Amino acid sequence: MKKQKLSEVLKRIWKMAAPYWTQSNEKWGSLALLIVNIGVMVLSNFAGVRFVVWQRDWINAFNNYDVEAWKQNIYVFLLIGAAMTFTGSFNVYITEWIKIRWRRWLTARYLVFWMDNSNHYRMQLTGNETDNPDQRIQEDIRLFIDNTWTYTFSLAQNLLSLGTYLVMLWNLSASIPLIFGGVDYSFPGYFIVIAFIWIAITTTITHKIGKPLARLNFSQQMYDGNFRFALGRVRESSEQIALLKGEEVEHTRLMTIFGDAVANTFRLMGRGMRVGITTSLLNYGDAMMYTLLLGPSYFYYGAIPGYGTLNQIATAYLNVTTGLKWFQNSYVGLSTYVAVIDRLYAFNDNYEKTQKISAESELQITEANQDEIEIRNLDVYLPTGALQISADNLVIRKGEKILIKGRTGAGKTTLFRVMAGIWPFGKGNIVLPKDKRVIVLPQKPYFPIGTLIEAVSYPAPAGTYSREDIQKALADVGLHMLVGRLDEVGHWNMMLSGGEQQRLGIARAILYQPEYLFFDEATASMDEPSELELYNMLLDRMKDTTIVSIGHRTSLEQFHKRLIVAEAQPGGAYRFVDRTGTHVGMDF
Repeated sequence: MKKQKLSEVLKRIWKMAAPYWTQSNEKWGSLALLIVNIGVMVLSNFAGVRFVVWQRDWINAFNNYDVEAWKQNIYVFLLIGAAMTFTGSFNVYITEWIKIRWRRWLTARYLVFWMDNSNHYRMQLTGNETDNPDQRIQEDIRLFIDNTWTYTFSLAQNLLSLGTYLVMLWNLSASIPLIFGGVDYSFPGYFIVIAFIWIAITTTITHKIGKPLARLNFSQQMYDGNFRFALGRVRESSEQIALLKGEEVEHTRLMTIFGDAVANTFRLMGRGMRVGITTSLLNYGDAMMYTLLLGPSYFYYGAIPGYGTLNQIATAYLNVTTGLKWFQNSYVGLSTYVAVIDRLYAFNDNYEKTQKISAESELQITEANQDEIEIRNLDVYLPTGALQISADNLVIRKGEKILIKGRTGAGKTTLFRVMAGIWPFGKGNIVLPKDKRVIVLPQKPYFPIGTLIEAVSYPAPAGTYSREDIQKALADVGLHMLVGRLDEVGHWNMMLSGGEQQRLGIARAILYQPEYLFFDEATASMDEPSELELYNMLLDRMKDTTIVSIGHRTSLEQFHKRLIVAEAQPGGAYRFVDRTGTHVGMDF
């Protein structure tokens, strides 16, 4: 986390908050609610000021044994109490209503940032600016809205109250002398000048002590997010951990990660305690200040007419100092807010960086009215800038069955990523058939948590395929035991073995009926007889479908008419070469 000037923090807040209030389709409804909220706030402030005057009149009524004033102020108190009760409760309701609307819109916006055009993948390639994006969308957005709303209205309420009490204190300063040793040291607005000087001193002290809090809060959110992510990884990999008896190692690793959060919490506690002690001492100083200033005039010289007036001066002075100390009293919370702003803005920044990299990519991927894929003058790089793979004059024709082989790490999967348009680092030209159905089956397929129908239909929504077609596809890939479980909700990546997951992925492809089917070692977890059986079934069902397979087993060659090999080049890169009909003596 970098130190930021106030102007930069405000600029970031505006960039993240303004679109909702200026561009969203909900802006007019929320602006109407905002106007109501402001009106309630003004009414609440008026009631608070009237309450201070009521306190003066109430006390003076008792001091003067004024029965009529006492009776009158009972009714005034009831009116003020009713107004304050209504404004308090209604303001909370309106506030939460606006915040829910804002959070719903902002969450949808950031999900678009994350999910649109495969950005969730690309953002991992541009650096580590966005650790735990799930936490930033779920938690940081909520904290940003809560804090933005709270501190904006707290500041507005504070300024409104401050202005009101400054006028009151100015008027009182003109009529109340400041006497020491028989000499009147008062001047117009002397109480206000004293308050400003005192607050300047106390705010400087608080800032010096609390300055590290923003960095510590930023780190705390990161450490907590890392711990939550690590717990999620253990849950996702529980079977592998159990088979390897890795619980003890995982426990130690998790406690180490959690230890970072605990250690940082203690640092936060220590710094927070220092700020708290300082703030408390300075708050006591506020009370002592007006007592020391007004005591001689009241006790020794009788220059203040009655305790009610003295109480009004004290209340006005304390409200002014409280208003001026808004930054000081909010320091701990503001430091957390600044950390949230920094984390959420980093998400924005990484998204824009990803968009820029994609826009500046020299990879030209176009679609044309043709039935073949053309790859020409292709050079693909790692994010570091090192050349990883190259290819030229490769043509994948309609209906062909092509096997791609090469050493582990030769960039075979990267070639698929480039053709899918999710890998931006490189240059060259790829021409894809227009309006063709394409599906890529990875080695480890993804299934959403939900019903089996939702899992096998993905990425199409449930209901796209009939139950009969789904049951037939499951039977065709050897998953007869799942035919009767279509409505069962489960975590299918956890419930099925690796081979069963790959079979379910192939059933998905059968339902999708693509013109182009890419296998990224999508049968590697199966035994060879099962793999051969499935390939025979697919070749029978998809005679006209172009199938491109990445695989290491020699047995796969019988199902493919062409062989493309990733051959090592000087410097560590690999070049894809068509070796159809050639025996290649390589260790695959």
